[in-house]
Amino acid sequence: MLKITACACSIPCFPSYNIKNMSIEEKVGQIMMVHFRGKTINDEAKALIQDIKVGGFIYYTFANGLSSPKQIQTLSLQLQALATIPLLIATDQEGGKVTRLKDGFTKFPGNAAIGLTADPTLAMEAAIVMGEEMHAVGINMNLAPVVDINSNINNPVIGNRAFGNCPKTVVDFGVQALKGFKKANVITTLKHFPGHGDTSEDSHVSLPINNKTMQQLKEMELIPFATLESDVIMTAHMLVPSFDKEHCSTLSFKTLNFLRQNLRFKGVIISDSLVMEGVLKKCLTVENAASQALQAGCDILLLGGRQLNGTSSLELKFNDIQRIHKSIVKSIKDNKNLESRLNDAVEKILDLKEKYLCVQHYQKSQDLNLLINTLEHQELALKIETLSNIIV
Repeated sequence: MLKITACACSIPCFPSYNIKNMSIEEKVGQIMMVHFRGKTINDEAKALIQDIKVGGFIYYTFANGLSSPKQIQTLSLQLQALATIPLLIATDQEGGKVTRLKDGFTKFPGNAAIGLTADPTLAMEAAIVMGEEMHAVGINMNLAPVVDINSNINNPVIGNRAFGNCPKTVVDFGVQALKGFKKANVITTLKHFPGHGDTSEDSHVSLPINNKTMQQLKEMELIPFATLESDVIMTAHMLVPSFDKEHCSTLSFKTLNFLRQNLRFKGVIISDSLVMEGVLKKCLTVENAASQALQAGCDILLLGGRQLNGTSSLELKFNDIQRIHKSIVKSIKDNKNLESRLNDAVEKILDLKEKYLCVQHYQKSQDLNLLINTLEHQELALKIETLSNIIV
């Protein structure tokens, strides 16, 4: 078993916050996870933290460089130093084709390769390494693992991001991956609820539809979400008429209420990015999508990334985030019944932060070369690649 080493990045122990003392503006900020363009702290990042008081950031290569472990660690520490309430700092580090941390980090094959090894413990060992490398540079949340079941060979968006094409394989490997990230003290995110594996369209550019009956969903797509335990679950921008004939899952109270009531999920629900075409097909504006997602039951609104529909390049800037923030604040002030939904979301977020972000006794001065892309880490990645007989 790989040994967990001390993290090279730490933040102050999470203090006790009373939600009753927070303004509506502060609470709305907490439910927003955003991105900004900058390899180091800049005026936009400062304004997002100090003026809007956003609760978290998501890193992208196109926006934040991610050119070396030291660059990322410095950026994370700069962002946390500005925040009153510690920030969730997330990225997509699935392995394989969806890997944000590349330069200077251990490069792991994707989930399909790990699944082909027929050894679930390798999923745990890979997750430990990815998790401790993320933790070392101040990233405390991984938007992974993917637990979609890749049952449709024509699926253009899941494919080798999945552990396999049957529920048992996904669960067996998923549970080990979750254990690994937990050992590394990294927040995990199961995605994409209620299951994106049996679709033939990509929700980045269109609205996929899954017409299975509820019984068929329970026998396939829903099994990982009903079985695996994670602090966060991400929604899918897809239409599942068995849940809701009108609204995509991210905007569907019926769908997310099923997750809460039937599957007994008590953690944080995060939307997939609200600039994706799958959710904007009907909402038209991100403000409308954000408001509907909150009302439907999403606790964190993911406002990062770029629209990929080929005809426009929607990418949210500070002024856009500010406008969305003001729009949500206004809707809550106009309808006090929505404030209880907001309070519930913020309480879940603060509980999550208190659980994971109270980090003490770590050594900031440690050499990142001793923590990241070590020979031991490289050997594990090579072992997985060799056993799976896949070159990723």
